[in-house]
Amino acid sequence: MSVGVVYFLCFAIGLGYAIVVGLAGHLFGGDAGDAHMDVGTDIPISPLSPTVIATFLAGFGGGGMLANSYLQLSLGQGVAVAILTGLLLSGGTFLVLNLLFRSTQAGSEYSLADMAGKTVQVVTPIPENGTGEVAMTAKGTRLCTPARSVDGRAVRRDAVVTVVRVVGNVCYVQPAEEGAGVSPPRPESPSEAR
Repeated sequence: MSVGVVYFLCFAIGLGYAIVVGLAGHLFGGDAGDAHMDVGTDIPISPLSPTVIATFLAGFGGGGMLANSYLQLSLGQGVAVAILTGLLLSGGTFLVLNLLFRSTQAGSEYSLADMAGKTVQVVTPIPENGTGEVAMTAKGTRLCTPARSVDGRAVRRDAVVTVVRVVGNVCYVQPAEEGAGVSPPRPESPSEAR
């Protein structure tokens, strides 16, 4: 088997894999199951993922075919060009996918317990020894949660309060200190809601 055939097979396998995976994801929605394995890294995609390997194969094959047929380099030089092309393409693919996945995997989860110490706004008045509701912003999302006064006193609507502690999903609040420098979250205007 000649080196040109090896280059062509590598190129065909790499490109074929990309086409099959792309079509399968498009046709079947990409929901083939869910598996998760932690390996202790912060890298969203592995350098040895099938996509990166297939890109290396396509780059190696394509670069080798160009070096062998078009540039007519010696076997050693052609293999060097093929390896370099494969490494550059797969390295670029790895970096681009890493950047994409790193930015899209920023979690939107929040823990209500992390709201302790935050300044929030009462949206439903808290009656004496009763439960009202406060609005807060967590991870860029405005949310409302039940609230009670720490000392059992009533708290008026739109009052600025500080979350002292969280028990279950209920925030226990007290009036915010004057001059704390924190403004309450402003309600959405009808034009922003659209």
